[in-house]
Amino acid sequence: MPTDTTAGAPCVAFAAPPPRVVLDSNIWVDLLVFQDPHVAPIRADCREELRRVLAYPQFARFSVDIDAALAQVDRLATLEPAPDQTDFDAVRLPKCRDTDDQKFIELAHFSHAALLVSKDKAVLKLRSRLRRMSGVEILPPPAFAAWLAAATEASTAGADPR
Repeated sequence: MPTDTTAGAPCVAFAAPPPRVVLDSNIWVDLLVFQDPHVAPIRADCREELRRVLAYPQFARFSVDIDAALAQVDRLATLEPAPDQTDFDAVRLPKCRDTDDQKFIELAHFSHAALLVSKDKAVLKLRSRLRRMSGVEILPPPAFAAWLAAATEASTAGADPR
């Protein structure tokens, strides 16, 4: 039965567990503050970064209820434990020019995500390097919507959505 949160959202049924998708903070802001239709099909995590970003002064005029927004994220996302320091030290991931966004690169790698969704130019520049080093694809929101549609179709046909 649809809830207020799921009503109108695309229903995706995967034969296997759904692929993991990491969203950067800008994508969550587009979802929770601006209700951007380009990111409507998207959901995932990096909670404390999101809390910090939602508290930015430029969002004050939107009267964002940060606790309610984070409660919605908690219903939609899965928290991932931090990687073991030994695992972290053993991996040489691409470095993002914007150090605030490095956590999303790391989360995507260590959570074995299929995708990292971002519209940040510094993150998008790492696309081929992260794919080559970690197998994680980086997509902007419009490309993610197309990927999700293809993954849903592939899942229905029994194929691997990755």
